[in-house]
Amino acid sequence: MRNIKTPFFFLSISFSVWLWSGIAIKTYAQSPAKNKPDDLITQLQTAKEDSNKLNLYIEILQRHIYQNGQEGLNYEQPALELAKKLNSKIGIASVKNVVGRIYWRMGNFDMAFKNHFESLQLAIEIDDKHFTARVLTFIGQDYGDSGNYDSALVYFNKSIEIYEAIGDKKNISSAYQLVAWVYNNMGNYTEVLKYNYATLNIEEELGDEYTVAIALSNIAESHEKMGNYSEALKFYYKSISGLLNGRDTINAAHVYAGIGDIYKTTENYKAAINAYEYTLKLGYKISDHTVLARAFHGNGDVYLLQNNFEGALDNYKKAFDEYKFFGNKQALASLYSQIGICYSKLNKPEEAKKCFDDALALSQELNSNVSFTNYYGGKHLYDSLTGNWEHAYKNYRRYIVLRDSTFNKDNLKKMLSTQMQYENEKKEAAAKAEQEKKDILQRTIRNSITAALAGSLIFLIVVYRQRNKISKARKRSDELLLNILPEEVAEELKVKGEADAKQIDEVTVMFTDFKGFTSMSEKLTPKELVKDIHECFSAFDHIMEKYGMEKIKTIGDSYMAAGGLPTPNKTHAEDAVKAALEIIQFIAEGKARKIAAGLPYFEIRIGIHTGPVVAGIVGVKKFAYDIWGDTVNTASRMESSGEVGRINISGSTYELVKDKFKCTNRGKIQAKGKGEIDMYFLEAIS
Repeated sequence: MRNIKTPFFFLSISFSVWLWSGIAIKTYAQSPAKNKPDDLITQLQTAKEDSNKLNLYIEILQRHIYQNGQEGLNYEQPALELAKKLNSKIGIASVKNVVGRIYWRMGNFDMAFKNHFESLQLAIEIDDKHFTARVLTFIGQDYGDSGNYDSALVYFNKSIEIYEAIGDKKNISSAYQLVAWVYNNMGNYTEVLKYNYATLNIEEELGDEYTVAIALSNIAESHEKMGNYSEALKFYYKSISGLLNGRDTINAAHVYAGIGDIYKTTENYKAAINAYEYTLKLGYKISDHTVLARAFHGNGDVYLLQNNFEGALDNYKKAFDEYKFFGNKQALASLYSQIGICYSKLNKPEEAKKCFDDALALSQELNSNVSFTNYYGGKHLYDSLTGNWEHAYKNYRRYIVLRDSTFNKDNLKKMLSTQMQYENEKKEAAAKAEQEKKDILQRTIRNSITAALAGSLIFLIVVYRQRNKISKARKRSDELLLNILPEEVAEELKVKGEADAKQIDEVTVMFTDFKGFTSMSEKLTPKELVKDIHECFSAFDHIMEKYGMEKIKTIGDSYMAAGGLPTPNKTHAEDAVKAALEIIQFIAEGKARKIAAGLPYFEIRIGIHTGPVVAGIVGVKKFAYDIWGDTVNTASRMESSGEVGRINISGSTYELVKDKFKCTNRGKIQAKGKGEIDMYFLEAIS
């Protein structure tokens, strides 16, 4: 698990000299310091009580953002007292701004917000647009790192508006990088690439090798998130020389850590360890605890993936010590859970339980969605390892809810809006009908039977119209719910207010994955790429509906569906392979059209496996019907162990379809984490 903090790449925001009341006060770039503050402290001891001494205080605070933050806070009060003595609002604002950054780096977002908003108020008072924009940027980072992405985007965009108004391209570029970071965390990779390439264009125009390297690093990370690992490595390696030439050892170290992450993900564990070890070398060279923490964290992940739980535990503990040194409580909360998993694997339940208790306590202290998400993400694995399936299910649901509640709320908002509209119209119709009854009665008494009949007619028209409105609203609500959940589950949810998870003994799970996604992303604009994916997935949706399959979800360019649920049936395996054959045909026809037009094209792998799953609704703020169990993992391995243009099925699926479909026995094939599995290539209908 990677450090959740805003990447260093996004912190290259430049600062200039500010004037207030005749006193020159510097505000400093919020990027990692290159020198230790010892020499500044020596100068401080003999400095006069003037603006130069205030500048020393601010620079000392600045250089403690990434190292020994708690120690740096010792200079906060003396700096503020001197700024007040000099009657310098910009000085006070600068001190509070840098102090806010120290608290941000320590993960203490309450204090970060307090100082940054006080700094912002002063910046607005003195009408300093540059400084105002920068503080807005830092408030955006506070929100982003505390998991409030919507608010982060609001403040980043406010800063961009000011930079555009004053023509500050350099800081527009830096703010674009932060916006890209937020969209990256939200999983909106189209927007990520748009902003990253916009940043690169600006930096290349400005001709700064170092900032071009920063932009290349961000593009590399975007490709990494999208699974375009070869592209990510290419951009990471391109960025290194510019970073080192710019003497930015910290970002260079984080690039090597990013390279290690890719090799870790692609299971090249030897190369991953080498990259992390080089990261450690650079970290020790500059005595940077953030770099050391990330490298130890990465090594721990690699050892854990190799089932070397002792090695993982040792590295996680070292990472813990480094994070603890500079007070990153969110990372500590995450590591408590990972250390707990190691203890669980080493059959030390007491130690494991203590770690998870500490993770929960720290998450409650931070009151951060990110911290709770990491806790439940580890806790449900611990519950599974100890056989506590009920708690594993509950904690997994909590994990999904917290993960999803931070972003992608559109479907929920639409459904709630429809439901509220339905309830309001229902109440309004009842109130109008009741009032109309009273009016009719009064007119009957006062006027005559004719007036009563006329009133009754009006009443019936009103009720008829209102009932039509209610019917339409209910229909919209039901259609939206059915677009999210299977019909049976949706009905249960409407009746009971909840839907129980179910164990289904036999379903057939299908995974698809595009092979040409990376090359397509190089040759098409993000909008064109998303259009092609949408076209494919829309066709897949129709195919699933045709064969009675249930679409579960899409993950990037991967599509997941299952047959035999939520209502079990006997044809699920046959339905799945028929659907897979039709998908293969659809992709082949699309490929032929693209080749004829000289356009890039997709190719696809499909994997299918049959077995038991647990199925149910995950989430209370964003409804999602999901399945989990070993069957899902094995189906994914069928896809990754297959070949382009082929349908790879497991032995259990083969036994159900062998009489109706031609298959080629591949023998036993090694699958990651599963050992050897009988696999077959599905050829055609027999």
